Amino acid sequence: MNYQAPPIPSRPSSSNIQITNVKDGETVHQRFLLVNGRAGPRNGSFDTPIYVLCNDFPQTEWPCVDSYFKAMVHLVPGANTITFAVPRDNETLHFHVNYLPLLQNPPLSLVIFVGSDSEATFDVPPEKRDQNTLDIAVQKLRVAGYMWQAFCAEQMHRNGMGRRAFRLDEGWLPDTISCQDSGVMRNTAKVHVIRSKYSVAEIRDIRRAQQSKDQDESVESLFGLFLDDLHGNPLFDKPCQVAGLVLDSHWDIKKQLTVGHAALGGGAGHTKLGIFGSHLLHAWPTCIEDIVPAFMNNTPTDTRYVANDANESGNWWRAANIGMGAMMHEVGHSYTLGHTPTGIMSRGYNNWNRTFVAKEPGFAPISPEQEAGSHWHRLDIMRLRFHPAFRVPQDGPIGSRSPSKPSVVALEGGQFQVIAPAGISLLEMDVEGQYRSHFEFLQEQPRVVTFNIKDICDRCQCSANEKISLHAVCINQETKDIDDLNSFLNSHGGVYLPGVSGPVLKSDIFGNESDQGMAKYTAIFYRNNRPRQLKCILVNHGAFLDGFTLIYDDGSQDQIGTTGGGRTQFDVERGEHIQGLVVKSGAWIDGVQFKLSSGRLSPWFGGNGGGPSQIHAPQGYDIVGIFGSAKNWMEQIGIFYRRS
Repeated sequence: MNYQAPPIPSRPSSSNIQITNVKDGETVHQRFLLVNGRAGPRNGSFDTPIYVLCNDFPQTEWPCVDSYFKAMVHLVPGANTITFAVPRDNETLHFHVNYLPLLQNPPLSLVIFVGSDSEATFDVPPEKRDQNTLDIAVQKLRVAGYMWQAFCAEQMHRNGMGRRAFRLDEGWLPDTISCQDSGVMRNTAKVHVIRSKYSVAEIRDIRRAQQSKDQDESVESLFGLFLDDLHGNPLFDKPCQVAGLVLDSHWDIKKQLTVGHAALGGGAGHTKLGIFGSHLLHAWPTCIEDIVPAFMNNTPTDTRYVANDANESGNWWRAANIGMGAMMHEVGHSYTLGHTPTGIMSRGYNNWNRTFVAKEPGFAPISPEQEAGSHWHRLDIMRLRFHPAFRVPQDGPIGSRSPSKPSVVALEGGQFQVIAPAGISLLEMDVEGQYRSHFEFLQEQPRVVTFNIKDICDRCQCSANEKISLHAVCINQETKDIDDLNSFLNSHGGVYLPGVSGPVLKSDIFGNESDQGMAKYTAIFYRNNRPRQLKCILVNHGAFLDGFTLIYDDGSQDQIGTTGGGRTQFDVERGEHIQGLVVKSGAWIDGVQFKLSSGRLSPWFGGNGGGPSQIHAPQGYDIVGIFGSAKNWMEQIGIFYRRS
């Protein structure tokens, strides 16, 4: 686009310009700062431009409507003086901000996936027939990345968490972020272009289209295809966070379906990925100067040429909202965020424009209080607060954190504990599948928290007969879900075992969530209510845990799991007994280590895949047995315990 900035007045009067969301002299950590403010008469009705001039960057123009304005302000590392000017009122404000990049934090990489035989273009309406090149796609994704970053920082700030945001993977490159000096060398966001090993036809296979009725689970998903491409690329053969744009998405007029598109976010191993199609890319801004025109473009979407996604993209500015906002939603999933009742992780991205502009077609002014769905829900804020990509210097040394997953432990009398060796930050509660309330642990993150089912019901304002789900989140990003709390407590309490007097409790299950088709095993440490002295443990293992046999000094033995793989003997000294287990598990039990009452630890048996967990009786209780399930190898494991 062509843009010519008018001059800032050389002799301003005393300023009536006020910055409402940033303090003069504040330190921030992102290249573009989202500024909210007021200018001109506070009770007037007007729409006038406000101009922004900042270090080493061209002057930009933003609407000021009935005194409200919003602007994306460019910063350079170090001290910045930013000038805001309203020529109509002959007002100027010089404002100061410090920019401290946090290069120690893991970055978000912007990636465009292109089919092996692709022409590297994307869908555009006739009015933009020359604006569908790969270079323009790079420019648009770069702008979106900085808008996502500015949004995150502002939302964290509004929730009292400081100006936390992920950093973008940047490099010294010809910059396109301003159309006034495109090509000037700056430290700007890299946009990686990956030529897929898959063809356009494979990418556009209707069985892979997310909105298709012909989806086939036996066909690898688009998410899987591009994970495969990432894993084959040396740039991403390490822990990474990726926002992936599928360039070969296409609105198929005959099928009335967008092929080559999926809106998905999550992770697989060390790769965290959010993907979205390019079918709305035509409406995205290509530079900072294009943000306001893009969000004010009320041109109707012509479905003879481009998609009207979800029937909510009927105008170009709405298509920009859903394109950028819904892709941010998928990137949010890759940062561990779930669906929330409001905000971007709901469908609040329909209001994405309101974060950046003080007006939209048919509605003005838009104050910060009127941004509607364009926000992070408090659940998102709490999840991002402890994410390593969102750390700030005030957090202090990261220290060593336990990698263990949290677990939920049933106690007597309707009580239960959430045990989180790394420290718990959030406990979310849903009732009948809908979010109801949460506990957040912001100042301190305890390792053990005890709750009563009555307290949970009171907090959620529900009855004990309703289905309550729990979602526990730790500061190491590990989580634990309990689908039905009442069912969990009923099935894990009041268990009777032969040889043990009275009821005992059953721990959480570690490993595979389903025991369908598995053989079940139990080892009980008591006979006639007297403890049995363990003599040794024979462990069957290889790349993962097959099973183990407990051999007692009276010659009896208990088997847990199968006897495949190699076998190792671990001797137990007299007076020692098993006090707990350390396991690594995912879809099965990868490995195990036995913790003895003397403080001794056995060697590690099995493989090192899966996530680590510690299994032991809660304080005031003793372990009395072990249970497990297996097919060809160990798939589940847990313990029995009772009051000391």
